[in-house]
Amino acid sequence: MDKIQHKFVNVGALKLHIAEIGNGPNVAVFLHGFPEIWYSWRHQMIALAGAGFRAIAPDYRGYGLSDPPLEPEKTTFSHLLEDLLAILDALSLSKVFLVGKDFGASPAYLFSILHPERVLGVITLGVPYAPPGPSMLHKYLPEGFYMLRWKVNL
Repeated sequence: MDKIQHKFVNVGALKLHIAEIGNGPNVAVFLHGFPEIWYSWRHQMIALAGAGFRAIAPDYRGYGLSDPPLEPEKTTFSHLLEDLLAILDALSLSKVFLVGKDFGASPAYLFSILHPERVLGVITLGVPYAPPGPSMLHKYLPEGFYMLRWKVNL
């Protein structure tokens, strides 16, 4: 069995830490909780790699070995979603399973809503799915997003 490897992905001005193991065709991306780092997923990563998956766990910006954001007070979930998309692109991953727990569940849910073409499935622990309200959903949607055609003002 391979050992967990570590690398960094440049996302804008930040260098984000990635832990990974396995080389199977299916990829699971583990999103850690608060105040944790990739390490909280190590046992699950090893188990999935043993089952033929590639397992990846990033440290969010400002966590673990990842660079802190330049303006932490202005960091939002949008930044975490952009980081995740940049990580998938940097690793040439077209579709993945997202596994999130605690704080990591919300980015998993939001990413799957905004980028369904990049997600094979979502698994979360500790935080049930709660659909974002209209104002919150519109905050994350890009201008002209097709769903806005059916917008209802509430």
